[in-house]
Amino acid sequence: MQNVRLAINKKKPDADKNLKLAQKILIKKGFKISNKPDFIIALGGDGTLLSAVANYAHYDVPILGVNLGGLGFLTDVKFSQFRKILDEIKRDRFRIENRMMVCAEIKKDVLYALNDITICTNTPGRVVEFSAKIDGEYICRFVADGIIIATPTGSTAYSLATGGPILMPNSEAIIMTPIAPHTLSVRPIVLPSDCKIEIQIGRKGKAIIVADGQRSKILKTGEDIKFYKAPYYVKLIKPIDSTFFKTLKEKLKWGGRENA
Repeated sequence: MQNVRLAINKKKPDADKNLKLAQKILIKKGFKISNKPDFIIALGGDGTLLSAVANYAHYDVPILGVNLGGLGFLTDVKFSQFRKILDEIKRDRFRIENRMMVCAEIKKDVLYALNDITICTNTPGRVVEFSAKIDGEYICRFVADGIIIATPTGSTAYSLATGGPILMPNSEAIIMTPIAPHTLSVRPIVLPSDCKIEIQIGRKGKAIIVADGQRSKILKTGEDIKFYKAPYYVKLIKPIDSTFFKTLKEKLKWGGRENA
């Protein structure tokens, strides 16, 4: 892989400086900046990587996330390791992880997400009434601040913060997590990836749907949204020695020490 395209959040402090430095390092290592890339480098945090997925998924090439600060759960390569990972890429010493995506269909519009798609109230202090079906079977009706439909990759993001489970990123599953439901009987649930989820917006409150914090759409009362596994995967470049549990321990302090 020689041709590369850079994605960066230009609103961040030092964005131009970091972009120029990254370009300089890439050229020195023998890579070419190209609009027809073999892979894409997202410089920033998880939001930058998710933006790169939204903007460049149609290239169908791997994405490398390089963290410029912050948590960086998806962008687990630090900028101080940038030169090293480029050397590893040149020697083909890296892993490609295929990550499942989820999509939401609203009439003729389709939203795609690597992490999650959220429906929530767009009126502060108000709630939304939801009705849910799985593969055509009525499951439940509830009132809540919102609902999250997450992938295994997104299980460590917003869904986790609202009580959802952690899944291995190579799992084939979809998580449905309510946000602050006004009942104790509606809990997060893990569903098979081939299922079809249908959510209907009830009479209470106005709602908005957001995919990975990138694309959004206002929803009308009574509107139906269909969720299902996307027809393609996102390819993430990972260091050869990185593991999911290593990242989980380092970033989220999960599991504690081996020798307590």
